[in-house]
Amino acid sequence: MVTNEDNKGFATFKLDIRILTPCTLIMKRCLNILTLFLIISGCINKQTKKVKVSSGKANLNCNCEKDSILSHIISCEPKTLTNGSKLYWSYNCDSSWITFEGKNRIKRIIFTLGDGLVQLTNRLGHTGFKEFKTTFLYTNRVISGCCDPDNYYLYSKATGKLLKVIDRVIYVPDSNRIPFIVSVANYDYGHGSEFSYNSLTLYNIDSQKSYKIAIKKGEIEKGMKNNKYLFPEYIFDTSLIDSRILIVKYFTEKYSKGVKLKYKTIKIDLKAYS
Repeated sequence: MVTNEDNKGFATFKLDIRILTPCTLIMKRCLNILTLFLIISGCINKQTKKVKVSSGKANLNCNCEKDSILSHIISCEPKTLTNGSKLYWSYNCDSSWITFEGKNRIKRIIFTLGDGLVQLTNRLGHTGFKEFKTTFLYTNRVISGCCDPDNYYLYSKATGKLLKVIDRVIYVPDSNRIPFIVSVANYDYGHGSEFSYNSLTLYNIDSQKSYKIAIKKGEIEKGMKNNKYLFPEYIFDTSLIDSRILIVKYFTEKYSKGVKLKYKTIKIDLKAYS
């Protein structure tokens, strides 16, 4: 008696043989061959499905056969902005790069990491971005480890063009509902201007306007000198109250373990700069 039953997607067969005759032996061999054929077919079908899934994610500009670990480091999945533009990583064995693609399909490479640094992708250079009304802001790590502060690159969502590089940042918003950045001094690389530590720069990302907030002359330099800091960011701390009042605190005296720091405080009503 021959029976068949479903077992995890494969057909299986059982043979109840009480009297072995040449016919039953031939039948048994045929059934064994048929069973083997069905098993092989099932495996082939499963393998085909896997290949189909992986090939759907394949990208001709995301490949390095000699360094397969890059596929685990770099995601080439496009990220769509609210205006329909896209941002996505690509890479080969020599470099990685971010492409901006506008709604009109015009593409622009906005950042490249080369010279053997491709394995540091997402740890060096452009590492992540926040989206605002008409712009997107990339965090840019200047080193992959400790301890230089990040700087920030602001781009147009419409064209992908670089609008501004912001340095010496002490406050970056967690939400696009608060489109403000505060920096100690915004060095203008294009015009070679010098650092000035006698004011803070409040920058409205949506309006792209800057405002100066005065600090007593020499206090930032004093705090840096007393603590042997290379970067002024280290003497500042910030907090936000009710998504409106930004509290900026800084200290000028030398930090000593166990001794409470005496902070000086500046309150900024962000509503006044909206």
